[in-house]
Amino acid sequence: MSTLGGRPLVVDTKATQIRHRLAEAIINGEFRPGDRIVLDEIARELGVSKIPLREALSSLEGAGLVVTTPHAGPRVAPLPRRELRGVYHLREEVESLAMRLAIPRMDAARIATLRELNEQMRRGIGHADEAEMSALNSEFHLEIARATTFTSIADVVGELLTKVRRYRAVIADFASDWEHAIAEHDEILAALEAGDADSAIGAARRHVRARGETDAPADAENT
Repeated sequence: MSTLGGRPLVVDTKATQIRHRLAEAIINGEFRPGDRIVLDEIARELGVSKIPLREALSSLEGAGLVVTTPHAGPRVAPLPRRELRGVYHLREEVESLAMRLAIPRMDAARIATLRELNEQMRRGIGHADEAEMSALNSEFHLEIARATTFTSIADVVGELLTKVRRYRAVIADFASDWEHAIAEHDEILAALEAGDADSAIGAARRHVRARGETDAPADAENT
């Protein structure tokens, strides 16, 4: 006989909420790389028990945001500057593939959504903070990845974008060039609206490569 009906769903709901709160704090730099995550303090601050908190931390560890070592407990995962180059190498390949698979499903409504996200970014220049701009940028790229209809691809793109957002939040000399990023989004959109698959794929690859050269210059590979 199944016992699913007697399982308390509230624990899962709390764990999901806690995971979201902690993930945002880590991604936005409120918790810095290497910071200890003290369960008693967080449980008290959020008004929850340790059970959903441990579940949330386990999920965050799986996402690469938290690391746990024996006798030290959970900490915020480190961010070696060199690894950002690796993230961009992966993004270039995965997002080019995503674009190729998404193109057949790029209807007018989805393109309009992409354009609105890019316009929000354009309006945000000089007004929105780095976290807001970075979140909009991530949503632009995720919208393309979701159009592939492959959850696995969208998940990988999302994880890579999350890592970039963390670097932007915690590295002092990180200076995103949003004006050029938006212009490169315009090139992607123009190719999609023209139905030019090759140009759209090429524009997506050039865009990620250019942002990688800005955000993670080659000399950062040795730091």
